[in-house]
Amino acid sequence: MIIKVPQPDPAEALAAWRATATISFPQLLIGLVTEGWITEAEGLAWNAKVLPAAVTAVIATLPQGMQFAATTRALNPSIVERSNPLVSAIGAAASKTEADLDAFFQTYSEV
Repeated sequence: MIIKVPQPDPAEALAAWRATATISFPQLLIGLVTEGWITEAEGLAWNAKVLPAAVTAVIATLPQGMQFAATTRALNPSIVERSNPLVSAIGAAASKTEADLDAFFQTYSEV
């Protein structure tokens, strides 16, 4: 008798990973500069609490009542969560796919 072991659903596994994946703020900046998503000057400025124009442009598209919180989180993140909708919005504004963002988090979580 052969017993079939149920295989995990890849979509469910990916959703579970995205829900818990995080990187630190330094890992984020290192990755963004290394991948060329922002310039080194933009990375240094962000480190000094000046957001890149692309990030402020995405935040400006949010409802007024959400902009302060989004700006504060972008300026002072202790961790960056893959599941944060702002991550997807900023990625989309930079023409990055969800798969691109997944690869980014997987790569730079190890830096």
